[in-house]
Amino acid sequence: MRLRELLHNIIDVNFDVKIKGVTCNPKRIKKGYLFVYVSEEHEKCVNGIIGASVIIANFAVHDAGIYIFHPNPQEIYSEIVSRFYQFKQPKYVAAVTGTNGKTSVVEFCRQIWQNVGYNAASIGTLGTCINNNRKDNSLTTPGAEDLYATLRDINNKSIEHLVLEASSHGIDQCRIHGLRLTAAAFTNFSQDHLDYHKNIDEYFEAKKRLFYEVLPKEKTAILNADIDEYYELLKIAKECSNKVVTYGKIASNIALIKQIPTQSGQHLTIKIGGEIYDTFFPVLGQFQAYNLLCAIGIVISSGVEGIYIDKLVSLPGRMEKVKPFAFVDYAHTPGALKQALLSLKWHFNKKIILVFGCGGNRDQKKRAEMGKIAQMYADRVVVTDDNPRNEDPAKIRHDILLYCSDALEIGDRKEAIEKGIDIAYNEGMILLVAGKGHERSQTVSGQTFAFNDVGIIKNHALTY
Repeated sequence: MRLRELLHNIIDVNFDVKIKGVTCNPKRIKKGYLFVYVSEEHEKCVNGIIGASVIIANFAVHDAGIYIFHPNPQEIYSEIVSRFYQFKQPKYVAAVTGTNGKTSVVEFCRQIWQNVGYNAASIGTLGTCINNNRKDNSLTTPGAEDLYATLRDINNKSIEHLVLEASSHGIDQCRIHGLRLTAAAFTNFSQDHLDYHKNIDEYFEAKKRLFYEVLPKEKTAILNADIDEYYELLKIAKECSNKVVTYGKIASNIALIKQIPTQSGQHLTIKIGGEIYDTFFPVLGQFQAYNLLCAIGIVISSGVEGIYIDKLVSLPGRMEKVKPFAFVDYAHTPGALKQALLSLKWHFNKKIILVFGCGGNRDQKKRAEMGKIAQMYADRVVVTDDNPRNEDPAKIRHDILLYCSDALEIGDRKEAIEKGIDIAYNEGMILLVAGKGHERSQTVSGQTFAFNDVGIIKNHALTY
């Protein structure tokens, strides 16, 4: 593609060259590429870069083939990448943000669409899934160049409906700004990612940008009416002339009337508009009903009328039943951990032993909160390693144990899980292994090893 065509109506240029690729990653630069500076971390390596034909930045770049100034390169990056890959926008595109539940929402949406006969795709923590064919992603919201390369592949499969997770990082780094969204949804909000965002207010501001910066005016906002942040999000939606669809117990559009647990799911009574629906939802987790309602809001806004909830299936690492008494959940935030523990008691009415840890090089403040929640809502606790990354694992465990003093401390995660299995089986308890969910690796001291909580539980020998 020619540079002038690529930048038309974005930046006026008086020269033209052929562009062979677009990237914001210095490690991916090749001859003929356009490099767009989007991170302060890249500034020290931009000057003197060899290989890029064109560089767009908000500071002077020496020895660049062609240098173009823009005050906010990050803001235009996704639009440039989407043009370069020339993907055809699917008929319906929705983005889901919030602290917890994004993965479940996008997966439920894709399943519902497929169950009524549409070609559908979801993009998020569990990877890119196109009509049940899944490919792993490295990030919840892929970087713009990876995202649009994926979207180009989606075009080849005649996808009509697409839903993707919009993480606060992805929104803040403008990864999805080139998409023309039909709808945006919000799940819930609680503490997370304060290693990246300066404070909780900045974290919420990143989430809000999906609605006032990415979602076009006069499109649809699907909002949880039961959370404190609802009214602020509703105000943004009204200012942008968006159609608002509400869900929750006090919602006017999609209301949860009744919720009865079983050991294989839950019976739900849902009011959609003026109609009442009694159905069985074969997914564990009291909180999952809210994720289902959010998904219903998205699907209805896409024009689908027939929704078959009883055909939905559980997701890997989300309240995943591995043995009759052992469950794995991705809960790695205080709010998610609390909901997972409460849900298991709701379904099974038994004592719970919890095995969990906290990730290294991430928000350190949530260690205390998760320790308090473990102490309050679990009957037995084993504190172990999650992904220590480059932090001292013993220090992470110590930070948790300060607020969970009755817990066992077993650093080796495999050993900790096996101890949890033995206690749960011998004492008639329910085991919850939390934090890593579907993940298939563990990073310790900067090295990544194959590791899967589900596999450890499945392979543990018990005498029944």
